[in-house]
Amino acid sequence: MIKHTLSVAWKEIQLIVRDRGSLVILFLLPLLFGTLYGSINLQFAGGDEAPSVLVEVALVNLDEGIFGEQIALALNEINVLAVETLDSVVVAEAQVAEGAVSAAIVIPANFSRDIEAYTPSTIEVIVDPAQPEAAGIISGIMNKVIDEATVWGEVLYAIRTLLDESGVLAEASPEAQRAIQAQNLGVIMTRINEMRRTPRVVVSSQDLAGARIEGGIEIFFALLFPGITVMFVFFGVGMSAASLLAERETGALRRLLAAPIPRGSIIGGKMLGYMALVCMQVIVLFGVARAFFGMPLGDAPVALVVLTLLLAFVATAMGMMIAALSRSPKQADNIGTVLGFVLGGLGGCIAITPTPLTRTGGFMSVLARLTPHGHAVDAYYSLMGEGAGLVEVLPELAILLAMGVAFFLIATRRFRFIE
Repeated sequence: MIKHTLSVAWKEIQLIVRDRGSLVILFLLPLLFGTLYGSINLQFAGGDEAPSVLVEVALVNLDEGIFGEQIALALNEINVLAVETLDSVVVAEAQVAEGAVSAAIVIPANFSRDIEAYTPSTIEVIVDPAQPEAAGIISGIMNKVIDEATVWGEVLYAIRTLLDESGVLAEASPEAQRAIQAQNLGVIMTRINEMRRTPRVVVSSQDLAGARIEGGIEIFFALLFPGITVMFVFFGVGMSAASLLAERETGALRRLLAAPIPRGSIIGGKMLGYMALVCMQVIVLFGVARAFFGMPLGDAPVALVVLTLLLAFVATAMGMMIAALSRSPKQADNIGTVLGFVLGGLGGCIAITPTPLTRTGGFMSVLARLTPHGHAVDAYYSLMGEGAGLVEVLPELAILLAMGVAFFLIATRRFRFIE
């Protein structure tokens, strides 16, 4: 029986290879889709040499001191801002009113003097009410920048107080006192900046087992690419169902039964051929994601293999079930295509959340858990994005196995080899 099953599987693989149109859909299309989507996310995450500008602002610096200059430099170095320096507050307000910029930042004339005197000062931010998101971004950025200026002011005030109370500069002229204060401030701030660039304390995230947890856009790719892969894996469902029905219409199944070949070998061989196709899809798509986008593969290769085999089993079993419930190859192909889109969307195969849809809560999360797609994506994300092992994903694997067995039993009970 094994020999017959492998013979049918080899025959099916040869037929699949010849169908180049389907191979384009199952391999090339997800590669293009994943590469495009991944590149867009990588660019917005700052992976490009020229990060995208998110907010355009006008800057009016009325201060002639060092602190106003430092604020202006800090704003120009923030890569999510496109800063246009203007000389007039009136012009800046007009640009905000016209929608040319999202906000105008006005540094007051006495800003440096107030910082040096350790007295309150205000930087005015004029925002466009039609762009509340931009207003929130700019307010958050300005709070961080002002915090930096506040630190400079506090350090300068501490230096001045220390020198005044010690009396070491009592005989020095005002100009010499200011020069010494500025020199000390420069030395201290240089040291602080060096410590900021090379911190002595580094935060490292670990799980309970002590394994280091990676972060950043690569973790999102552990959700993005498995989702795309799972969605296009199930696009092969209609293809496998239509293939089985086409062989029944042409009499190929009748000839196989006359060989004689057990019916189980025929179904098993066709499923084995399409399971091999699914495994190749996963290998190719994950390989590209790993090579070009740095997608993590986790620390449990055995669990990845088991999950992929179960994904292949569920998808091919669903294809056999659709064949058993369809009247023609065309109908089976159409049903498979519709299910590919619908179940892919319900299962969260298109990453629009930072975690799998099954974990977001609410009605959509419940729907995602009713699909094999949702459980497969969740398990892949756990293994590759969170460093989980085989034990942690056993519930998802069990659900996929149960779904596959249910599809297979329906297919074997309802499919008629001869009309």
